Amino acid sequence: MSFMSPVNVIPAHVPGEELRTFGTLESYEAYIQNQARDTQQLLEKYRAAKVHDPKLSRAYLNAMRPIMVTTCWGEAQTASQVAQIITKTNRPSVQYFYTTHAVDETRHTQIEWRRIRDLDLADSLDVPYEQTELFRFVNALPTFLEIVYGQVCTLEAYSAHVLFNSIADLAKKYGDLATAVTYEHVMHDEVRHISTGLQLVDEAIATARDPEEAKFRILDLEERLLPITIRKLGRDSVIAKSLFEAGMIESTARFEEDGWRQFQIFRAKIKNLPPLRFVGPVPPSRPAGAG
Repeated sequence: MSFMSPVNVIPAHVPGEELRTFGTLESYEAYIQNQARDTQQLLEKYRAAKVHDPKLSRAYLNAMRPIMVTTCWGEAQTASQVAQIITKTNRPSVQYFYTTHAVDETRHTQIEWRRIRDLDLADSLDVPYEQTELFRFVNALPTFLEIVYGQVCTLEAYSAHVLFNSIADLAKKYGDLATAVTYEHVMHDEVRHISTGLQLVDEAIATARDPEEAKFRILDLEERLLPITIRKLGRDSVIAKSLFEAGMIESTARFEEDGWRQFQIFRAKIKNLPPLRFVGPVPPSRPAGAG
């Protein structure tokens, strides 16, 4: 599979197997059944955990507000980014998988918004304009290979482990169990999204008409995308500063290092990628932990 042009080209022949299967799931029906079961389990846990809401401190809620609002806004944007992935490939199996991915992101937006409203954190998903830079950048990527790598292998892999796991862990620490189960539910889907994205990028490079050009596209993309990603999810981000000022993380620099380390673990799973050209975050000159 090579990367595709922005135009969706209908193939002359579609093998029957392509029409029967997609991703790692046996059928769309199986996907619906799995998600219905998981969503029902989430609802039951959520209702049981909400009894702890009155005990949550105002300081905790104020710290979580920008994090949860920005994350929920990002889920809504990801659904539109995934639609671009669907239009940039002519493989039905891939299109079917990313249709489920789009459904996942829409559900994530709904359940995260429900939690925001239950905690009375916001009336709308308003984020600073500069926070939209990542999505505007990825939205303009021209090929299937680049947008899958940019959206799924970078933004989702990075944010899932920097944001979702952090939110769930912090929520547990401060007794916010309904928020914890919400983001644990989200992570179930993210693992599937990321693993499939890594596999598809690896296949796209291996089967490209010009594998060296495909590798160049990724290396070039990383040098432009990763600095933006680190700036939005690293030590100088609104999210890191909010967590640090609330005493929820020991160091904004450590927060950034953890995210960068997780990204490198995911990237290493793409066997056909050459070593990174991008050198990574510049170590902070100020003392560790400074906000």
